[in-house]
Amino acid sequence: MCRFFVVLLALLVSAFFAPTATAGERSVTAAEANGTYRDVEGKSEIKILALGHGKLKVQLALVYEYQSGGGPAANVGDASGEATIENDTAVFVPEEAGDCKITMTFLANGKLKVEQQGEECGFGHNVRADSTFRKISNRKPKFDDA
Repeated sequence: MCRFFVVLLALLVSAFFAPTATAGERSVTAAEANGTYRDVEGKSEIKILALGHGKLKVQLALVYEYQSGGGPAANVGDASGEATIENDTAVFVPEEAGDCKITMTFLANGKLKVEQQGEECGFGHNVRADSTFRKISNRKPKFDDA
């Protein structure tokens, strides 16, 4: 009888201390993360490759189009580096950025919600990462190594 209570106690303790995801959180697999994403206008693009151990290789190629006196024009913003991921959310801080932090949340159906905090990301005038992107390719992306 004593053995039963010891086993029961061990099971309860291990269940109590076992790591669990909070409601609404889910882990993203490498297959879900890997790929190329585009914004709804089809102008800006993000490439992501899972590296393992909570790290992603990320490359952003962002575009802000506008009309100037001389016709259509665009400002661009590029950044690449390593992001950290926990559950379904990755955080990327461009290396030479001031107060910039880019949060990427992996949503259902291959969508990626991107939010930029701060203005000093090193992008062109009015270029921001804020948007919802959709996955256009599941292939491991090829990165522009500069």
